[in-house]
Amino acid sequence: MKLKRIIAVLIAAALSLTFMCATVSAVDPYTTYNYDAWWNAIPSQAGYEVIQTVTYRDIGLERVRDPSSEFFISETENVNFSDMKDFFISPKGEMYIVDTGNNRIVKTDMDFNLLAVYKNFPGSTSKHIVVDDQGNEMEVDADNLKAPYGIFVDEDDVMYIADRDNQRIVKCVGETATSARILQEYYKPETPLYESQSFYCTKVLVDSAKNVYVICPAVNKGAIMFSDSGSFVGFYGANRVEVTAEVIRNKLWRKIASEEQIASLTKSTPVEYANFDIDDEGFIYTVTEVANASTDAVKKMNPAGYNILERTADNNQFGDQISVTYNGTTYATRLTDIAVSDDHFINILDYTSGRVFQYDERCNQLLIFGFDQEEQRGGFSNPNAIETWGDNIYVLDGRNADITVFGMTEFGSYVHRAIALHNQGLYEEAYDLWKEVLKRDGSFYMGLVGVSKALYNQDDYKGAMKYSKLAFYSDEYDKAFEANRQEGLRNNFTLYVVVIIILVVIYFVIKILQKKGKIPRRLIATGVGKIADGCKNLAVSVVDKVKKGGKGK
Repeated sequence: MKLKRIIAVLIAAALSLTFMCATVSAVDPYTTYNYDAWWNAIPSQAGYEVIQTVTYRDIGLERVRDPSSEFFISETENVNFSDMKDFFISPKGEMYIVDTGNNRIVKTDMDFNLLAVYKNFPGSTSKHIVVDDQGNEMEVDADNLKAPYGIFVDEDDVMYIADRDNQRIVKCVGETATSARILQEYYKPETPLYESQSFYCTKVLVDSAKNVYVICPAVNKGAIMFSDSGSFVGFYGANRVEVTAEVIRNKLWRKIASEEQIASLTKSTPVEYANFDIDDEGFIYTVTEVANASTDAVKKMNPAGYNILERTADNNQFGDQISVTYNGTTYATRLTDIAVSDDHFINILDYTSGRVFQYDERCNQLLIFGFDQEEQRGGFSNPNAIETWGDNIYVLDGRNADITVFGMTEFGSYVHRAIALHNQGLYEEAYDLWKEVLKRDGSFYMGLVGVSKALYNQDDYKGAMKYSKLAFYSDEYDKAFEANRQEGLRNNFTLYVVVIIILVVIYFVIKILQKKGKIPRRLIATGVGKIADGCKNLAVSVVDKVKKGGKGK
């Protein structure tokens, strides 16, 4: 009986483990893909996986209603997030969440322990009147935020908040667990250069010189730039006009049309930024949200406002390469936010699909991950912002009122380490890592390119040709092919010389015998003459190849 009981327990345990494994595999991985050399979407390994989803409960926001808590605001204060628009991870490793619907800023550490809930903002210097898009005047709610949309925090924990509906940028510093004192306010520039009557600012960042950059959807001249003192400096890095058939037609027509006809033409204007980020070297990266935008969709700008991405901006393609139709509606890529990691990987958030597209600093596409709500329960419904910290990537969802944390997989780690060496020109050192990548995804484009370059540096030209052909990397293939041909000529030089001498001797012997009549005319007519001429042509061809090989060397 005891033996039967033991067997029954073991069987039950085995079934339980089977059930648990089935449950885990059911919730794991969303479908992942990448693009091949022809921009066809193909299945791929996951470079990142979800390790945590954080809500107000995990942070402990219930304490805003607890009178005994240092975070107490009121007994009616909303404990849940509401329509979050942005968040920011400070240089000290603290997260600032823009809780737009609740007009507050929530601060946590990187373990999501609550540090502050900034609801009150005293210290405004004066009451201010602003004008909305319809020309109506309204007074700023000086001590409170009104629909904040963006935030930036510098190394001194000074917050810069895009207080959208109050039409101002608030520079402030935390004083208590629930209030932050205003140090300065930035309002609409009073200059003819600023043509919009409103200042509905949505995003803000600050450089090392404390210049403040602001995005306003109504302004398409670039980011609005203020000095640290608050004076208007100008516009920074406007996008170019998207080149379309209509733009070209209008440009040609303007040269011959009358003033009345020109006035009736549609004006070609650049598209405003959706978001931006700044890296540790001071370069500002911008992203444009317009669906399928190709001109200046993503830019990396120097202090002068010029795009310095390594490849020509017109050739860069970001996000999904095709539109998707679902329930009769076509969805196209909308690049809504950008985050540049400390190791200079560019992460771009697609609002439509809820996916993150990751590129290296040379704009080589590396990994695609994430998902929307229609694809998988628990997916993104309203992805508004993306941030990075260490190897993790964080995505904020306004409608789901949560933050999803993605951790790097083993596959992603191999890709990152390999591309880091690759971009330093250490192709041979990256070889083993790229081979590990290809073991997991045999079609991974940069893996094929990386192995090809490593084999070329090892003088394995045939191997380099094989991998560059798989990647359809024609430049590298041609380079390896030429090197392989020259190597073949060098290695077989003696054989070629001997063959040339033999062919030349055969040619002259046949000619001499032909003159002496030793070879019958009938035999000459049937092929000996042709053989002689063939030997001559072959000898000349081999000599030419040897000469070319020598010059190439």
